[in-house]
Amino acid sequence: MDTDKLFNIDFEKPTPELELSVEMRCREIMNNKNTEELQKYCTNLIRHQMRQDLFLTGMLGRLAELEALLALYEMKKEMKSMKKPLLERLKTMLGMFR
Repeated sequence: MDTDKLFNIDFEKPTPELELSVEMRCREIMNNKNTEELQKYCTNLIRHQMRQDLFLTGMLGRLAELEALLALYEMKKEMKSMKKPLLERLKTMLGMFR
């Protein structure tokens, strides 16, 4: 299965059923002789695509923001786990003078 990756999200190939449905719709449009109807359809598609683009842009921006917040959280958690308690550090320092 061919996939592309963006933000660790798999984009898979469409199913054969979906490809067939799209192909049937495309052929229906290509066989339509009513240019006025096709013009309305195309302008509606362009407007719909604009709304989808805005939605996807917002979602990808939010996803990038959440990925960055998660990375910061994990870094802080790692730094806390590496840091010894104050008492342990004092014992280590005092142990050097023995």
